[in-house]
Amino acid sequence: FRSVFGALVGWATERAQARRYEALRLLAGSFLDLVRGLPTLKAFGRSRGQVRGIRERGDEHRRVTMAVLRISFVSSLTLELLATISVALVAVTIGVRLVGGGLDLERGLAVLLLAPEASLPLRLVGQHFHASQDGLSAAARALEVLEATAPRPGSRTDLPDPRATTIRFEDVVVARPGRPVPPPVRFAVAPGETVALVGPNGAGKSTLLSVLLGFVRPTAGRVLLETPVGEVDLAELDPRRWRERVAWVPQAPHLFAGTVAENVRIARPTATDEEVARALAEAGADFVAELPEGPATRLGERGAGLSEGQRQRLALARAFLRDAPIVLLDEPTAALDGPTEQRVLEAVARLAEGRTVVLVAHRPSLLQLADRVVRVPGPGADRTPDAAEVAR
Repeated sequence: FRSVFGALVGWATERAQARRYEALRLLAGSFLDLVRGLPTLKAFGRSRGQVRGIRERGDEHRRVTMAVLRISFVSSLTLELLATISVALVAVTIGVRLVGGGLDLERGLAVLLLAPEASLPLRLVGQHFHASQDGLSAAARALEVLEATAPRPGSRTDLPDPRATTIRFEDVVVARPGRPVPPPVRFAVAPGETVALVGPNGAGKSTLLSVLLGFVRPTAGRVLLETPVGEVDLAELDPRRWRERVAWVPQAPHLFAGTVAENVRIARPTATDEEVARALAEAGADFVAELPEGPATRLGERGAGLSEGQRQRLALARAFLRDAPIVLLDEPTAALDGPTEQRVLEAVARLAEGRTVVLVAHRPSLLQLADRVVRVPGPGADRTPDAAEVAR
């Protein structure tokens, strides 16, 4: 009975803690993102507007934490109470048998002293169960990633010429676990065209760029590369060979601990110093000349020592150095002030010349660089973006 009751308590506690842990993880991530963005908000005089948000996140974090602790304490109390009742039942049985003469005092005392030791494993199970829940929840998430079956990459190496290829999204859907399924996306990008993707947050604009890079496989639909001689499914191509023809500038480019030149040369390791300097100049990264050692100046991890705008221009320099016919830009002017944004826009315009460009944009200034704007509907929309394409 004691084991069955303990198992029932453990299962109920495990389910409750798993739900609370997920809520706590999401809250912690949201709170961390908000706090990390405070320096930028402070610089632009917008930090006061986030005071309420931080207070609300803090209060909700406290409520969820106390709920988890409450469940842990109640379940521990239940197991302790169960163990105490078990010892009490043994003591009552010993007393009755002593009074009836069916048990001598020496054996009765020995059994009574050993009874708590028999319940000790139950107490220890309760203690270690609660101590291990955070680790088990984190391990479960890690195992989900490790045990996930990666889609089989394509093997075709006869890639079409990107300068004569139309990229066509045919009813592409990328579903995420625990999130509403977005409507299918359908649009095309002609060779040498600049197309801007717009839509609400969470619509999947950055995910579409990940699909083009081959990092994400669509749940439904496909991406076709159309040439005058036929069409090829992007999933059939060797992803390494395909990425050699693509330059990617993410919204938050990662800079490694090393020199400025080394960070730019990631795009093409065989590039000479002159080619790196030319890429920096084309990206408008004139600030490099003012650094103590120029391109040889060492940066900290994640580009410590540079501003957001400077990091973005180094990412654009990578794209110039790669000199790929297809360019993917994910909010290249996000979190930039006016003058810096203008310099980045000029660099993006130079980068788009003679190339096929797909960019994710929110700001009107960035949309002005596009030949067409495609609106990506968010979850819950009932139409595809074809009707919402705006030709300039």
